[in-house]
Parts: sequence; C-alpha cells; structure tokens
Amino acid sequence: MTENQAALEWDVLLRSFPSASYLQSYRWGLYRSQFGWQVMRWVATDAAGTVLCMLQAVFRRYPGNTGLLWAPGGPTGDLHICDSGLHEAMIKTTNCKRLYCRLNLTRCYLPDDALKLSTHGWRRAILPLTSGLSLQYDPSKNEELLLENCSANWRHNLRRAGKRELTILNWANPDATVMAAMYASMQAHKNIGEQFSTAQLSALLQILADDIVIYRCDDAAGEPVSLRGCVVRNQYAWDLFAATTTNGRKLYASNILFWELMNHCRRIGVNHYDLGGVDPQNNRGVYDFKKGTGAVPLEYLGEWDWSTSNLLQTGANWLISKRRSFL
Repeated sequence: MTENQAALEWDVLLRSFPSASYLQSYRWGLYRSQFGWQVMRWVATDAAGTVLCMLQAVFRRYPGNTGLLWAPGGPTGDLHICDSGLHEAMIKTTNCKRLYCRLNLTRCYLPDDALKLSTHGWRRAILPLTSGLSLQYDPSKNEELLLENCSANWRHNLRRAGKRELTILNWANPDATVMAAMYASMQAHKNIGEQFSTAQLSALLQILADDIVIYRCDDAAGEPVSLRGCVVRNQYAWDLFAATTTNGRKLYASNILFWELMNHCRRIGVNHYDLGGVDPQNNRGVYDFKKGTGAVPLEYLGEWDWSTSNLLQTGANWLISKRRSFL
C-alpha cells in the first residue's frame, strides 16, 4: 500500500466520526514523524466490520526496552473499546516490555466516558500538561448576534482596530519565515518559550496545506503584524496558529483578524470552532481575549494515562512535567 493509499484509507475511516480531531488525522501523524516520532495506529471493528474505535499515537523508544506513546486528540469512537485488549495490542505493536501511554482527549467531558476509561485501567494524568479547558465558538450565527455576544471591551478594541489603516489578507501562500518572525516578536514580548520553529511551520504548511486557513494583518506600511490560522474538517475547525507582534498589539490587530477569520469560517459552513485550549490561571491574557469573543466554555475529557507498571507511570508523569516540550 502506498503512503497516499494509507492516508486516504485512514482518513476516510476517521471521517465516519464527524467530530474527530485533526490531531488524529493521517497528515498530523505524518507531520510528527518528521520530528523524531514513529506513528502507530489501531482500529477496532465489530463482527460486521463496522469501525468502533480508532487510535493514532506517536512513539519513542528509550533504553531498557521502554517506550512512550503519546496520543493527542484520541482515541476516536467508543471508549469502551479501550480495554486490556488495546493495552495488549500496544505492547505487541511497540515490542516494549515497559510501556507508558498518555491520551489527551479533546472531546467534550462526559461522565460516562470517564467511567469507561477508569474501568479499563486508565487514570487521569497526575501531572497533566494542559488545563483540560477550552472555549467553543459558533461562527455560523448571525454576525450581529455574534457582535452582541462579545464583551464590551472586546467590541471596543474591534472598533479601534477598524479605525487603523490595517489590511486583512486571506494568506493563500504563507511564508514560514515571516510567520516565525511574528512568533518571535510575540514570544519576546510575553517572555514565553518557542511555540513553533521555522522547520515545524514549514512542515505544517506543506503537509496540512489542504486543511488550513490562515489570515494575516498588515499595518499601514505593509508590515505583517498579526496572523491567525485554523484547521478545517467539514463543519469543524480548530485554532492552530496565532501570533501578534508588539506593534500589532498596539493596533488591536488580533481582534479584527479573529473577526475576519470567523467570517471566512461562516462562509465555508463551519459551526464548531474550538479555540484551542485555555488556561485561566497561568495564561489569563489569552483566556480573556478568547472569552471576550463570546465563545462558550468547553471542558475536555482531558489527559489520561496507562502503563505496564505503577512505578513507570509515576516516573513518566514527573519527567514529562519537568520537560513540557517532551511531547
């Protein structure tokens, strides 16, 4: 089977679950494979061949016949299938005596799903990497209603941006170097770590080219000051890129850019837009901006893990928490 055939087969099956995360797509796995990860996939079917559950994870092997599996956005489907049979399949596929697996389920939290996972030996990660919270926006609503749902401060900043000499572009051919420069400006201003390297941006733009929409804002001098982009799959979309330079912040470019991207999403039929996670405690500014759009709270099912031993499970949690870029 060629790579194109494998990609088509996996993603066709995945699309049978309309809200499946793009993080479980073949293309996302291909992207991660370019940065030191091995991609592994499992599918569970019933006797009639109907797909019940799918899981894509990336894998790294370590000394001592020890392995790590990381599954962002998955599994997809019925979590009742994620039982000892899946554990055995993961051990067999990785050929590891000692194995640690962490899921990060970006589906809405349901008590029944949590019960299924805990019943089958999964536990909530004791040191999660994320807050497990996000916000969901519906761009398909009437524009007047959407504006009304924004906070007063967010609307005020949108009006401010409208008075500036800003140019908004649907960035059809984004340049990874230009994007990286905008990220660098934002990171320096906020004193935060690197969000994407130039190499990562280049890979994403190439591999996800058919699935991403990116908008860019330029100032009066034609200098890029803000960008925002998302992954679109049917009527679902997820925030992927967002960066605003120091000058762009003064121009409130992020407000008008978000508004125009949502107008684009409305035109193409998106009615579920996941704002990509929030952390009200440790990243209040981003949370306030996203909440100000009128988006509604979304609690993910979140991070769960399983291991062949309790000692490895505890140690892996500690190590991952110390190296937040580990995954």
